[in-house]
Amino acid sequence: MAEPVLAGIPAGGLKEGHEIKVLICYLLVSAGGALRWEEICEVCCGEGLVDYFSLSTATQELERYGNILSLVGERGLVYQITGFGEETVKSLGKTLPASLREFIDLHGKELAARVRREKEIQTEIRAEGSGFQVSATLHEGELAFFSMSLYAPDREQAELIVRNFKKFAPELYGQMIEKLTQ
Repeated sequence: MAEPVLAGIPAGGLKEGHEIKVLICYLLVSAGGALRWEEICEVCCGEGLVDYFSLSTATQELERYGNILSLVGERGLVYQITGFGEETVKSLGKTLPASLREFIDLHGKELAARVRREKEIQTEIRAEGSGFQVSATLHEGELAFFSMSLYAPDREQAELIVRNFKKFAPELYGQMIEKLTQ
């Protein structure tokens, strides 16, 4: 027999507002404190843990009560856990099922790694002549240890170069070093 579905959330998903709030705070703590809305939705809604509207309502309430803050920075709008939100996780985090906490810990760490990678990779597309100049740099802290600039005949090609650089920058760097130091 198929699992019952309520508001798009399968059995085992969270439906109570207080559980969803704890889930959001728990995810932010697991991810290192700050995530974009899309990243929160990716984990919570994409995996069927919560429906979008309940997640949105819980996020607004958490912000209103001071558990999280919305800030605009280099990554755009992010939601950041506050000290009060961290205290919420310490006191109520265990109310979430252990399997859900493990799932969130895993995805939180993956998101934190993705955020670090995004900070390490910078790209820019500039119109130049009849095409576009793509600049891409791989950083570690303040050190830019791999940088390149390529010409692309159209915006589509420039955006493809950017996407692939973001995906493969560490491997590209390793392959170039290997070739250049043989």
